[in-house]
Amino acid sequence: MSFRTRLVLIITAVFIAAGAALLAVQYLVVQQLFASAISLTTQSCVPASTLTGSTDVTGTTAPEGAVPFSTFGSTDSATITGCAYFEEVAQAIPASTPAETVAVDSVGGAVLQQSTFLADEVGGGLLLWSAVTLLAFTGVAAAIAFWLARRSLDRIGEVTATARDISERDLGRRLDLPGPDDEIKELGDTIDGMLDRLESAFAAQDRFVANASHELRTPLTTTRTALEIPLAQGDVPEGLEPNMRRALRATEQSERLITALLTLARSRTDLEHVEHVEVDSVVSAEIEELAVNDVTLHADLSAASIDGDGMLIARAVRNLLENGIRHNVTDGELWVRVRRGRDHVVVEVENTGAPIAPATLALLTEPFYRGDATRTSTGPDGTGLGLAIVQSVAEKHGGTLHLTARPGGGLIAALSLPA
Repeated sequence: MSFRTRLVLIITAVFIAAGAALLAVQYLVVQQLFASAISLTTQSCVPASTLTGSTDVTGTTAPEGAVPFSTFGSTDSATITGCAYFEEVAQAIPASTPAETVAVDSVGGAVLQQSTFLADEVGGGLLLWSAVTLLAFTGVAAAIAFWLARRSLDRIGEVTATARDISERDLGRRLDLPGPDDEIKELGDTIDGMLDRLESAFAAQDRFVANASHELRTPLTTTRTALEIPLAQGDVPEGLEPNMRRALRATEQSERLITALLTLARSRTDLEHVEHVEVDSVVSAEIEELAVNDVTLHADLSAASIDGDGMLIARAVRNLLENGIRHNVTDGELWVRVRRGRDHVVVEVENTGAPIAPATLALLTEPFYRGDATRTSTGPDGTGLGLAIVQSVAEKHGGTLHLTARPGGGLIAALSLPA
């Protein structure tokens, strides 16, 4: 049950409880007022002085405690002035018994019984209509509570939706909640402040990676040159040559890693060079440059183009191809496809290889994760950043990278970019 539903139910329940309590109090008060009015009317309209020793119209002395009919029927009697109900009771006695007297207790009891009956009728009607009114207003209260809850929680819904969409790729977005300066706006401003700090931290991290990678390229290039020259000239003693070649391979691996880090850092920043890119031409050029010879290549390149950073797109395509070759089996196969959809362009690379567990797929785009399904993952060519760069490039262009385990072993990597 959502918070909005619980809030509506709570407000409605409070309204019902308050209405029921008010109804109970009102009913008890009305009953008490009726009882007091009946008691006061009985005592004031039948005083004791007129109820004892009275004589009827025939001259016969009435028994003590009896009232003659004429007393009730007289309109000028000071003792019954303003007591019309008692007069109606007396007039209701049949006229065929003029000499008969009526006991005061009988008349008072009849009046009290009739008054109590009327009080019960009025109280019952009041209770019934009050309950019907409470039920009707309960529906109105529920509707008003739902409207108030929706109006109050819609702004929280906006905060939730925006916060859910914001990721490390678009930390520049802000909530900027409009409306009164209340607790909800304070929450939005707090989240905006947190995003400011996160954006600054990510920007500082990317600058550090880019600057450190740039600064490391020069000494690594110098080291590689210092190793290549004596090896090329044959000036290295035979016993040292294996170690120097091993150091040279490590240096080349470090250079590739630094280049990948620079590319990854650049893919996390805003696009600076947007151009028209012929994706099929880029894929064809990368295939020729790689000179795929270790696997059987099947290419199906449809004409397709997008607007984006040409260098980053070429780097992503190259990483997909290198990943398909490196994580293949001996004499394996590689399928490269480029197809154009209605609003997107897909570059798909499929390769044979070892089976990949479903839990491993989510880890393949993690930086420096090489996995187990490769025959050269521990060699000098693997950096563990290939698919991480592809995903970063895809997200920077508003696209996606979808990885699927190929039946029979291998991987299907589909890079989708908006056309």
